[in-house]
Amino acid sequence: MSGSLAGRRALITGSSSGIGAETARWLGRAGASIVLHGRNADKVAAMEEELRAKGVEVASVIGSLDDPDAARAVASEALQIGQIDILVNNAGGSASGGGNAQWFEASAEEWDTTFRANVLSTVAMTHEIVPAMKERGWGRVIQNASAIADNPISTIPDYKAAKTAVVSFTISLAIALRGTGVTSNAVSPGLTVTENLRGWIESLGAEHGWGTTWEEIEKNAAEQMFPALVARTGRPEDIARAILFFAEPGADFITGQHLRVDGGMALA
Repeated sequence: MSGSLAGRRALITGSSSGIGAETARWLGRAGASIVLHGRNADKVAAMEEELRAKGVEVASVIGSLDDPDAARAVASEALQIGQIDILVNNAGGSASGGGNAQWFEASAEEWDTTFRANVLSTVAMTHEIVPAMKERGWGRVIQNASAIADNPISTIPDYKAAKTAVVSFTISLAIALRGTGVTSNAVSPGLTVTENLRGWIESLGAEHGWGTTWEEIEKNAAEQMFPALVARTGRPEDIARAILFFAEPGADFITGQHLRVDGGMALA
C-alpha cells in the first residue's frame, strides 16, 4: 500500500474501538503497517479482520495497561512483531463515577487507577519503544490527551489531572528528544462521541429534555455539557485526522505541541 506512511509501522494503544480504531483506519489508509492493541481479543480480532480486508498490513497485541509491568509486556510483544516507528498512546479513561464524579466523590484509589491507566502506562510504553526510534533517527510519539486540560471543571478531577500530566509529559519528552529526529506531540479531543459514549449522551438528553432525535440531542450536548463554538460534538475521525497530521513526515518541524480538537471549547 502506497502513501505518506508507507514503510512505517504504528502501534496504537486502545485501538479495538472508538478513537483508537479510527486512528488505525486513517494511518492504515496512509500506508502504515498497524499494530492494534486492546484487552478484548474478540474486538481486536474483528478490527484486525476489517483492516486486513482493506489491504492494510496488520498485527495485534492483547493486554492490560493498568500498571507499568503490564504496559512493558505489551510493548515488548509489539516489538517482537517488528520495529515501531509511530507510537500512539491512546488508551486511558477515568476510574471515577463513569465520567460524572464530583470532586469529593473521586477517591484517592480511583485517582491512582486513573493515573496508572493514563500516565504511567504512557511512560512505560515510551521507555520501551522510543529508544530504538532515537537510534534510527526517526519516530513519532503522539498522545491522546484531553481539551479539559485547558478547561478546568470540578467533575472527574482524576481524569483532568491525569490528562494535564500527559500534556506536560508530551512537552518534556519533546525536549528530551531534541535533535534525534523523533517528535512528541499531543492531540486533545473535546467531547467526542464514540459508540460507547453516544448511549450515555442520549440518556442525558432524555433526562434534560434535549430533544427526541440525535441531531437535537447532539446540538444541545455540545452547547450545554462542554460549550463549544461548533454546534456539534466531535467525531472519532476529527481526532484521527489530527493524529495522522502529527504522524506524517511533513510534520517533522512540529514537536512539543498540544493541539486541541474541540470545536472551540477551550480558548485559553
